[in-house]
Amino acid sequence: MKAMALFGSVQGLNIGLNLVRTKLVALFLGPAGVGLSSIYNETKELIHESTNMGMDQSGVREISVAYERWKENGEREPLDNAIMLVRSWVALFAIAGIFACILFAYPLSVSTFGDTEHIIGYMLLAPAVGMATITCGEMAILKATRQLKSIASLSTINIITSIFTNVPLYYLYGMKGVIPAILLFSLCQMLIVLHFSYRNAPFRVKFEKLFLIIGKPMLMLGGAFVLQGFMEHGTKLAIQAFINSRGNLTDVGLYNSATMIITTYLGIFASSIAVDFYPRLSGIFADKEKRALTVHRQIDVLQLFTAPMLVAFLIGIHIIVPVLLSYEFIRVVPVLEIALISCLTRSLSQPMAFMPLAAGDSKFFLFVDIIDFILMFAVYTTCYAEWGLTGIAYGICTYNLLDLIWVAVCMNIRYGILPNMRNILFFIIQTIILFCAFLTIKNTNGITYWTGGCMLTAISVCISYFLFRTIKHEE
Repeated sequence: MKAMALFGSVQGLNIGLNLVRTKLVALFLGPAGVGLSSIYNETKELIHESTNMGMDQSGVREISVAYERWKENGEREPLDNAIMLVRSWVALFAIAGIFACILFAYPLSVSTFGDTEHIIGYMLLAPAVGMATITCGEMAILKATRQLKSIASLSTINIITSIFTNVPLYYLYGMKGVIPAILLFSLCQMLIVLHFSYRNAPFRVKFEKLFLIIGKPMLMLGGAFVLQGFMEHGTKLAIQAFINSRGNLTDVGLYNSATMIITTYLGIFASSIAVDFYPRLSGIFADKEKRALTVHRQIDVLQLFTAPMLVAFLIGIHIIVPVLLSYEFIRVVPVLEIALISCLTRSLSQPMAFMPLAAGDSKFFLFVDIIDFILMFAVYTTCYAEWGLTGIAYGICTYNLLDLIWVAVCMNIRYGILPNMRNILFFIIQTIILFCAFLTIKNTNGITYWTGGCMLTAISVCISYFLFRTIKHEE
């Protein structure tokens, strides 16, 4: 609760700052510019995730184990060695990412844009890939050593930085400023996280073969993360390329805006999962009772915060979207109206999906995610091909449901854990309220609209408060 409150409140502040940034970016670039920026950023993440050997996840687990030992017996040396090991491998992978971006510039340009005009653009992205790898390595250190306040501060600083680096370039150069903006922001982001991480763990690297080989188990787990990252960003990039080929960059920009709102604005409390829940679950995973309790409580708390926010957002969506973006993006409203009904499923699936990571079960983690990304690509592209941009809404709903079923079945078979009855009952009740909110915005207007919407939001808040009191009473 404390971690979610911390990151939720910080994320709320970030949303206010991001509102300014997103609004200005939307005004200066338009939907087509947002589409171009999203493709470049997704490609950067694809190469970064494909070459960093999962250090942002496997590194967390490696350091977390040493951190727990340090807390128990006070031995600092194993923790320092674990941090040095992660940093040494991260430096090597950052160099590999730079060369990979340059090497694959030609096929990337052809596969994403259907021409060779963007080869130079992709080559210029190479330094951003290396800097992203270093940034993730240092973030892994902060997560594993439970520097929650520093991580929370970083997210706010990064958004402020993006306002002062990206927006002026977009204003001055329009779409030509996309790549310089990515490079400048990546540099600033890296320098800022280095400042925070070096305060508690001074910089040390060691490239001796005998030392590096100690990280073999970490690399084996990281290899699964590489494939997972490649699949994730490759799938997202493939979806964007498919939309661009069947439609245009404007549709890509609208699609990206819809998914950005769902994951960023409506996922503000989910940000604590990777930062707080994952290291905590890793530490107690061997205890079956504590494992089940931790997962179920995480689902409870995530739903408790998320459900009322979804209802309120759905009721005010016609006002919120133009404020967040601009009236050029008004076509995204019908997509969100439908998609939001299914978004509470993420509160059930996300905590369960972290179990293979906490267990270090790399093969099973990879298996679950590969099927998941295949489902995402198949559903999104089929729905877009059939119904255009509105089909993306149906795709999001279908995928969220299939994702929940798939994750639940896999986690039950492997670890014997499913959402408990309280998780399911709360989910059903709040989803019914979400559906009633959808009917309200479609069939009413004026005073009836706002009265009904406020009542539904209040009911959702009351149900969440009841759940909170129940959890508190159990404690």
